[in-house]
Amino acid sequence: MSPTPQYRGLGDVIVTARPFDEYLAMFDLADADLMTGPVLDCPAGASGFAAGARAIGADVTAVDPEYAIDPDDLLRRARRDTEYGNRYVRDNPTTYSWGFFRDEPDHLARRMAALDAFAADRRAHPERYVIGALPLLPFDDDAFRLVVSSHLLFVYPDHFGYADHLRFAQELARVAGEEVRIFPLVDTTTARWPDLHRLRDDLAGCGVWSEVRRVEYEFIRDGDEMLVLHPG
Repeated sequence: MSPTPQYRGLGDVIVTARPFDEYLAMFDLADADLMTGPVLDCPAGASGFAAGARAIGADVTAVDPEYAIDPDDLLRRARRDTEYGNRYVRDNPTTYSWGFFRDEPDHLARRMAALDAFAADRRAHPERYVIGALPLLPFDDDAFRLVVSSHLLFVYPDHFGYADHLRFAQELARVAGEEVRIFPLVDTTTARWPDLHRLRDDLAGCGVWSEVRRVEYEFIRDGDEMLVLHPG
């Protein structure tokens, strides 16, 4: 029998439930940024971003492979993963910076509220929650003005190698008419992804210009930067 893989930091890829205001902070977004064209959240998990954006009149689509499973099963998994993530935060206090969240109970409460917002919005607008996975998304070229991608690329280096990251970034750029914002650039141990310069060079060779942009939000320590892609 093969040995069980040993993953650093948080471990397995989890389904997260992040609130709308956390998305605004992570991606340095103002309401006006969401109102100027269609937006894609990839992978969206169980976040409340689409629900919050829809409440202000924005056009947001969420895509995630987990939408293929039964909605109730997904909610149970997301609740379990959210509780697991909160335990990891409690068990690794030096890894996190308290500013956006007050403390561990506030972190859990706001993530659970985001999960509730996700569940209600998906029931009301199921057509806006699309089954799909990187590196092959079910959308046309330039289908969205802006694409945001949270806590997949760079965060799980034991699960995804360099070739995966390049294919994922290329696919996000394919469906984005103007811009892709990817956050953060560190994993759950605060280690910065080591191949960022190589990735940016390879993307440039494909006609995708990129920049690293600092944001005001920080939860994982040293995780206050995003990679912004500008498709050619």
